[in-house]
Amino acid sequence: MKKAIIISIVIFIAISVKSQVYETWSAPIALTDSSSFNSNPEVVVLNANESYMFYEKKQSQSGNREIWWEKISGSMSDEQMLIGGYPEADYRNPKIVNYNFLVFECNATNNDQYDLFGVKFDENGLVGNSFKLTNTDYDENSFYGESYSGICCWESEGDIIVANIQNSQDTLQLTNIEIIDTVNCFDPVCKDGFISWRKVEDNESHIYYSEIDWPSTEWSAPDTIFQTNDNINLSLSKSLYGFEGRNLCWQGSGKIYFSDTPNGYIAEISSPEILGIDNYYEPTAFNLEFITDYSPELYSFAGEAGPIRDIYIKVEMFSDDVINITDDTLINKNPKLFYGGGNSYSYNVHNIWQTEINDFDVLYMSMASYLFGAIKENDAFRLEISPNPVSNNQNITISSPENISIYSAQIYSVSGELILKTGFDSHSSNYEINMRNTLPGVYFIKIQTSKGEVTRKLIKK
Repeated sequence: MKKAIIISIVIFIAISVKSQVYETWSAPIALTDSSSFNSNPEVVVLNANESYMFYEKKQSQSGNREIWWEKISGSMSDEQMLIGGYPEADYRNPKIVNYNFLVFECNATNNDQYDLFGVKFDENGLVGNSFKLTNTDYDENSFYGESYSGICCWESEGDIIVANIQNSQDTLQLTNIEIIDTVNCFDPVCKDGFISWRKVEDNESHIYYSEIDWPSTEWSAPDTIFQTNDNINLSLSKSLYGFEGRNLCWQGSGKIYFSDTPNGYIAEISSPEILGIDNYYEPTAFNLEFITDYSPELYSFAGEAGPIRDIYIKVEMFSDDVINITDDTLINKNPKLFYGGGNSYSYNVHNIWQTEINDFDVLYMSMASYLFGAIKENDAFRLEISPNPVSNNQNITISSPENISIYSAQIYSVSGELILKTGFDSHSSNYEINMRNTLPGVYFIKIQTSKGEVTRKLIKK
């Protein structure tokens, strides 16, 4: 079993940043009509600043699902059906892959067997026809695709499958398909080199994981992260440009939990207890990159008080700063946090959730803006990167204080493409990266350390 350290103390860094990243969230606005069942939103930013939402819609409780979409920023558009209109087919679980492809699950013959389909899109709608990604005799469920590094996963009749998903002109292709675990496995989530899922054993739902320990290309044997009897609603944190964050969160026994996946410690987000909340549900997270080099985590969850369930925002798991962004007498559920576009000095975070109104499910949204570099980094994270700018024939060197080890670094383009990834000997104090094959331009370097994650701007001349 993976070593898990339950954290119950307030660490210094959380205290030093919590009040400075707390922002005002806008009043909720309805995104869908109030006479249908709307769920499972997914958001993508096109043309730098325009946010579009894809989601499931059912016109009646017993009806088949369709996939709809709408623009949710600036001059917002009316909702429109994107995929559907065939009474014999059910469409579910839309996911954005590689920024301009939509992957969804469909049972085209109205039976219990779903396959994975894909279709290309732009700001005007679909580009070309949909195409099949799987064609098996099994039921494909819970597809999860990562936006930037080309990895995806899904559940197939209790088995967990991971694959690379790559552009091939106007279609996608699945390669390196691998079964990670079998029997009673559900709801996988993945990022580059990491996958986690629920596994039911002896009527208890446990959190499992597998990872690639670079430079190896092999997935490790499945192991447990956390064992209690009813862990559900597993999610990975989102972040700027659609990167997958480093953290997992999930719900168990009316509480919500967080795990830093590289380091393996576990903490309860619902501690300290929030006055008036009896039970906590459906956590989601967003990594506030570039707000500070520490990159604090933003959490949202549903909190229940009697018959009422509201949507809450919390910055940092140990913070006392909590805001109720619904504060009504309705049942609000399933919040999800997304990157919502921005400009040269700030970016937006969208929170989208379901609200039960007259027995229907309506999607609502609130948003907040965060300033780049709004917080000065803590001294404990003061790493030096030199030279910066770096010339064509030079390597860059990362120097760290004696009490900080560096595990790995990733370099991304400003559009979010992973350019270079490297691991280090954590016992060193100077770490070199070869930039000679990298084109001139502006990049971001994300550095994983023993004290957390640091993000810096890097210029190649």
